[in-house]
Amino acid sequence: MDYKHEKSYEVCLCKHVTRGEVEDFIRRNRVTDLKVLCAQMNIGNKCGGCREDLEMILQETNAAL
Repeated sequence: MDYKHEKSYEVCLCKHVTRGEVEDFIRRNRVTDLKVLCAQMNIGNKCGGCREDLEMILQETNAAL
């Protein structure tokens, strides 16, 4: 398994948010848009380095719903 697919993977280093937290938030709030996800979780808006991973997580989580 790719480490980026582990729930403990720290996707946003600036805000210390894990993949598991992002997945749970997407499921709970039915988020489908990256800008909405970033705004609501307050992530991906400091350095922007995690936005590609956030988009991947968003697509994979919504595909599994």
